[in-house]
Amino acid sequence: MGRPSARLRVFLLDDDPAMLKVLYAYFQTDNRLMVVGTETDSIRALQYIRNNPVDLLVSDIVMEGFDGISLVKSIQPRPAVILITAYAERAMDAFDIQVDDCIPKPVDYARLADAINRVISKSMDTQDAGRDFMFVKDVREGFDSKIVFAEVSLVKSDKNYVCFHLSDKRKIKARTTLRELLCILPRNIFIQAHRSYVVNVHRVIKFSRAMRQFYLLDYDAPLSIGAEYLDDFVNAYYPSEKTKI
Repeated sequence: MGRPSARLRVFLLDDDPAMLKVLYAYFQTDNRLMVVGTETDSIRALQYIRNNPVDLLVSDIVMEGFDGISLVKSIQPRPAVILITAYAERAMDAFDIQVDDCIPKPVDYARLADAINRVISKSMDTQDAGRDFMFVKDVREGFDSKIVFAEVSLVKSDKNYVCFHLSDKRKIKARTTLRELLCILPRNIFIQAHRSYVVNVHRVIKFSRAMRQFYLLDYDAPLSIGAEYLDDFVNAYYPSEKTKI
């Protein structure tokens, strides 16, 4: 695979083709998401979701025949759900089934963006708890390489590529960006220290806030911390206290 595969798989459902087209165009602008299907018919949507992995369903509520509420109730296990409706009175029905959000039409895209961010954050928290590796295609050798998070010291950006620096001194280059990668890497291990690199905070052995520098295990030279990343770095390095050096 050319990019990490942990983008959220999104399915869009609306019986209005024009609205569906607008939603599709909007979701295509976010590279953390991958639209895996669109549909104007709720029964066909249900058939797809029951037979294919979907992480986020975005659906209209009021549709001919099988409405959005009935659709959500019919899906087990249920993906994250954002419902959209032109009928304000249906919002209570939506929250009764504990969807992630119910957004009125015309769609407030700032609110939709907030809802998407919450879904992504919840998804990443779940992934952080259980996964300790990922796969990337090494563009130099062509193999799918297993990246064990604990063995990564540093990830450096190189335009549309990143380079994983591993504890055994191997380097694996993959076609993706730091922004995409940060949606996948567990946040209890990795912290962005500079616009061009992410580090494994568990492999940081020395840090100076005054000099905005740190040393990684088995690295002879210090690395700099960008000013805009300093506070987050301090919070990650001192998880239970905010000690200043």
